[in-house]
Amino acid sequence: MKLPILTLSAVLLFYPLISNAQQAPVTTGASSKKTFTITHESQRTAAKDQARTNTCWNFATASFMESEVARQGGKLIELSEVFGVRHAYPLKADAYLRVQGKATFWEGGNNHDAMEMLARYGAVPKQHYTGLKEGEVKLDHAELAATTKAFLDAVIKAGRPSKSWRSAFEGILDAYIGKPPANFVFESKLYTPQTFRDQVLKLNPDDYVEVTSFSHHPFYQRMRLEIPDNWSHDSRYLNVPLDDMEKIMNNALTKGYTISWGGDTSEKGFNVKEGYAVLEDEAKEVTQTSRQDAFDDWRSTDDHSMHIVGLSKDEKGNQFFLTKNSYGVSSGPFDGHLHMSKNYIRMKTIYFMVHKEAIPEDIRRKAGIK
Repeated sequence: MKLPILTLSAVLLFYPLISNAQQAPVTTGASSKKTFTITHESQRTAAKDQARTNTCWNFATASFMESEVARQGGKLIELSEVFGVRHAYPLKADAYLRVQGKATFWEGGNNHDAMEMLARYGAVPKQHYTGLKEGEVKLDHAELAATTKAFLDAVIKAGRPSKSWRSAFEGILDAYIGKPPANFVFESKLYTPQTFRDQVLKLNPDDYVEVTSFSHHPFYQRMRLEIPDNWSHDSRYLNVPLDDMEKIMNNALTKGYTISWGGDTSEKGFNVKEGYAVLEDEAKEVTQTSRQDAFDDWRSTDDHSMHIVGLSKDEKGNQFFLTKNSYGVSSGPFDGHLHMSKNYIRMKTIYFMVHKEAIPEDIRRKAGIK
């Protein structure tokens, strides 16, 4: 469907579920100091608000899954972000106790965690599991996070965990965010989370690859990314040279794929209020060496996950990446979206997830991806 030139705010106002409008570039930024013209964008739902939670990893990847279903010909369905969070908690708790607390335990995670929850437990529409209790309108996991951590630490301090700790831990989760549904009705048909995944979403978790670019590991091989939120010690990240990383992202976005992104948002130039992210020195070339140095001395850390849904250009013709955030539609001038510069992407991307077919053939061949 061809749209007239509108602000992104107007598009989201009238289309809470955003459809593909690539044939008609959209100019945005009337209320910002910078203006952007969208050159490529893909279908996605409107921005959600993770509120007082640190579960951006599942907000980003649930949104990514929604777009993947639509890209493959399915309906644009809003998925429950809390469903994956609820199922990840016991796995993280088990891992934490097995190393006697000598690890990270908190709300955070990596985007592959969301895909792992899809593979193990399935998915449910958001309407059937919001994680909100009666009277609540926004998520608030601050007390949940503190309580679960204190409980596990008490179990460790007591020594020799009993067989009761798991059921007690599940009880805490149920008290705060509810028991996930065993089955539900969607479009007049009864599903379990697993049959909904297989029959409606039709997503295969094995089709997705997490990509990174760091020179302390060999290129075109899989690696374990040494970041705190990789609590499962996943070693399936595909490591590629920086230019190939950018090539994969551009190839994906120009061909209708989207990207579940994890990276650093601590820069002064990450400006949610104005709706864009730039480096302090945009004129300086970002190289493999400068990127590695920033990772090695912790100037680039795994702060936040978002959903990259397209490409754009600023008023000077510079390339940006159109990104759906999870701070709600009222964050910034673009209804919860922001534009990240090419240099910001090259320097501050820690990793991202994409469908394997979005990776150019020559890179897939070097990496042994079939």
